[in-house]
Amino acid sequence: MNLEKYSERVRGFIQSAQTMALSRNHQQFTPEHMLKVLVDDDEGLAASLIERAGGRVRDVKLGVEAALEAMPKVEGGNGQLYLAQPLAKVFSTAEELAKKAGDSFVTVERLLQALAMEKSAKTADILAKAGAPRRR
Repeated sequence: MNLEKYSERVRGFIQSAQTMALSRNHQQFTPEHMLKVLVDDDEGLAASLIERAGGRVRDVKLGVEAALEAMPKVEGGNGQLYLAQPLAKVFSTAEELAKKAGDSFVTVERLLQALAMEKSAKTADILAKAGAPRRR
């Protein structure tokens, strides 16, 4: 993952998601952390994209929170955070989508699209159950 390929806004979301993962004592940095910060954003870009796709934001928020609560917590660790394989795939897919669209950077839209598409990520199921379809 090359952070230079990501918009300034997305980089901020990545940093916020990492901070949240650490504050919840999670050892892995997962797609669920990314989806949580996107749907909780005050500006509401991800929420409006989900709604426009026919999804229910409230259901996404409830689903992602339940997934985060179910994750194992590590107490007394060294604060090391590991990139989960599904999130690495999400980032790769988002970069591919941006490139195909002719975008210079990975945007919130492309990241959200990748979170919905990557089958190995629980976020794909959360978004699908909330009515937000997978699209290429």
